[in-house]
Amino acid sequence: MTEKEMQLMLGKHFGIQYICIPNILMTGEYKEEMLSEIEKLEPWQKPSKMYEADIAYITKSNYLVEVEIKVDINDFRNDFNKKVYHSSPLVSSLYYAFPETLYKKYKDEINDKTAGIAGVISVSYDCKVKVKVKAPKRKEVSPLTDTQIKDFMRIGCMKWFKEW
Repeated sequence: MTEKEMQLMLGKHFGIQYICIPNILMTGEYKEEMLSEIEKLEPWQKPSKMYEADIAYITKSNYLVEVEIKVDINDFRNDFNKKVYHSSPLVSSLYYAFPETLYKKYKDEINDKTAGIAGVISVSYDCKVKVKVKAPKRKEVSPLTDTQIKDFMRIGCMKWFKEW
């Protein structure tokens, strides 16, 4: 299963009940352990705080949820080495989505690495999407404002039409 196939399946699943946006550029913060290294750099040398969310959706209570799609275990492992780690202040919870077969094979490792920071979703070849582990809520995150929701909706409309 490819990342694009998973993205479309997740979009169909979440898009039925939520506002759902693919491939959205987010702004986050540097990881705490990287700060001393980054502060030594000249301004033009510092890495961007931007990252791409594979899927984001807005819940009925106006919270933004990010879903990071992984179709390869090494890609999942490398995700934890990023200088900016899924840290948008707008995101209330983070999920990792895996093909069901990959999740079953590496279930213990995936659950250990995501414990306390992210939820886990599996996607099967027959398009069944299952939440395996519920994502913890980031308590400091507020619901999106009406203006933020409209901005995400505008971006989402432009993104999805490219997929069909």
